[in-house]
Amino acid sequence: MILSIGIICLLLGVLGSIAGYLHATQYDSVRKRLDSVARFGAVQASRGGILRWPSNPQRARKLTMLGYHSPQAESIFMTLRLVAMVCGGVAWFFYQQLSLDATGIAEIIAVAVITGIAIDRVVDWRVKAVIQDIAKNIPDALDLMVVCVSSGQSLETTFNTVGEEMKTISQSLSREWLQTANEIAVLDSPQKALFNLDERLKLPEVNNMIVTMAQALKFGTPMAEALKLIASDNRQYQMLELEEWVGKIPAKMSFPLVVFIMMPVVVIIVAPMVLSLFQTIGQL
Repeated sequence: MILSIGIICLLLGVLGSIAGYLHATQYDSVRKRLDSVARFGAVQASRGGILRWPSNPQRARKLTMLGYHSPQAESIFMTLRLVAMVCGGVAWFFYQQLSLDATGIAEIIAVAVITGIAIDRVVDWRVKAVIQDIAKNIPDALDLMVVCVSSGQSLETTFNTVGEEMKTISQSLSREWLQTANEIAVLDSPQKALFNLDERLKLPEVNNMIVTMAQALKFGTPMAEALKLIASDNRQYQMLELEEWVGKIPAKMSFPLVVFIMMPVVVIIVAPMVLSLFQTIGQL
């Protein structure tokens, strides 16, 4: 009896050792695979592009809002910007037929700098247009999110559905919503993905939505009612902005009214009197 118990314990020990060895081997293979993926990602991120440039978080955020999510997007943009500056300076040199003296080199550098500034202004203009487009369509997106949440969809599915439905209305908003859905699926906390969305856009409308959704996820309050209230507030805010814009129209119309209407009327009234005065003075 004791011998059989000992043999059974020995067999169980051998089986446990084999199972532990297989588990450790599988863990080591998964770890090696993850290490290789991490090294590959680090190598790809370190390459940067054609040229390596110091990273600028604000510039990277602008490019992300324009839809360029690649790690090399910032380096590629800076490289193309440098090429455009050089081409602008060279084109000015041949167009003006300058000589390579101090004045010519100064003009080339000035044109190159102006080209770079113009490119930055164009990027800022595009980012501003994207922000305005997103802010204008957020109430519609919130209404769709209320429908999705009320039907029982999860937060990830809600962002994904709204992002797909908003593609024909606003490509910028659709891109941000789909990226948030992917982050919710990957990250360990949906609140982190929501805060990333708020950090990218930095809009009051988005901030109100993110804060409300984060509180609903934290305390378990009904999210559909909160989103419905936020959508109503955003529509009222847009109506107030429209009323403010309409209220400024009379003040903006005063200058062209004075220049293009009042001045000709004054000239028509005063001109005959001035002409008759000159004729009278000439007859004296």
